[in-house]
Amino acid sequence: MEFNLEEVKVFENYEISKWEEGEVTLETRVVDSSLNYYGNAHGGYLFTLCDQVSGLVSISTGFEAVTLQSNINYLRAGRLGDKLTVIGSCVHNGRTTKVVDVHIKNENGEMVTTAIFTMFVTGKREK
Repeated sequence: MEFNLEEVKVFENYEISKWEEGEVTLETRVVDSSLNYYGNAHGGYLFTLCDQVSGLVSISTGFEAVTLQSNINYLRAGRLGDKLTVIGSCVHNGRTTKVVDVHIKNENGEMVTTAIFTMFVTGKREK
């Protein structure tokens, strides 16, 4: 049996619509290269969006950080053409860790994913 996996791309189109200390919102649209072989937004694509927003939330607090732990729940399929809004909020702004809550909603306001990330602080952000 021959099977070819296609490349999944994440940041072909996006816009950061909100940047405040401890809160970042990013908007993007699901395109062909975001899809799995079932025709829905790939779970890795959705996870990467959440992971990246978690890092941006950490940066918004003035610190560099890397993902220490994460958990994601896929609640609804993302479909080709869907406008997704990725909302990240810092729920714990510690000295060595940040905990970031991330939600992805579609254009109808329906929750697509919910995730929580523990970010390990690697240093102060140089401006």
